[in-house]
Amino acid sequence: MKKKIIFLDADGTLWYPKKTKRTEKPHWVYHDPLTKDNYLEHLTLAPKVRRTLKVLKDRGIYLVIVSAHPHTQEIAQAEMKEKLDYFQLTELFYSYQISISSDPADKAIIIMNMLEALDLKKDDALMVGDSYLYDYKAAKDAGVDALFIENPVSEISEPRPNDLKSVKEISDLLDILE
Repeated sequence: MKKKIIFLDADGTLWYPKKTKRTEKPHWVYHDPLTKDNYLEHLTLAPKVRRTLKVLKDRGIYLVIVSAHPHTQEIAQAEMKEKLDYFQLTELFYSYQISISSDPADKAIIIMNMLEALDLKKDDALMVGDSYLYDYKAAKDAGVDALFIENPVSEISEPRPNDLKSVKEISDLLDILE
C-alpha cells in the first residue's frame, strides 16, 4: 500500500489513558474529577508511536491529525497543541485539524479539504483510528482507505463488514505501507 498522506485520530489511537488503555473509551480522563485537571499526566503514547511517525515522515508522507472535540475550535486547537507538545510530537505533523461536531461526516469533510489543499487524490490517503463510526466508516464513506485500530469498546455494525481492515497498533503501518 503506497500513501502520500495519513490521517490519524488522536485519543485512543496515538495516546490513551494509562489506566485503561483501549479497554474504555478514552474520553473519561477529561471528565473524571481525579484526572480532569491534570489529564496529561494520565495519558500515555500507544506503543512505538513516536518512532513510527518519524519513519513515516522521513518517507515523505504527510501526517495529519483529524480529531473530534466537544469544545470550540479555539479551545480544541489549544488542547491538541498542548498534547502534541507534551508528547514531543508537534514537529512530526504537517497539520492537526479538529472537528467540533458530533457528525462523523465532518471528519470526512476535513479529509477532503486537506486533500484538495495539497492537490492529492483519495487514493493517496489513509485514515487510521480507533472509532469504527467516526474514523473508519467516515473515511470509507468518503472513498478514502481506512484502517481500524482494534479495540473492545468501539461499536462495529453487525454483521462485521467483510472489507474491514484493521491493525493492532500504529506501528503495524510500517509493515503495511511501502
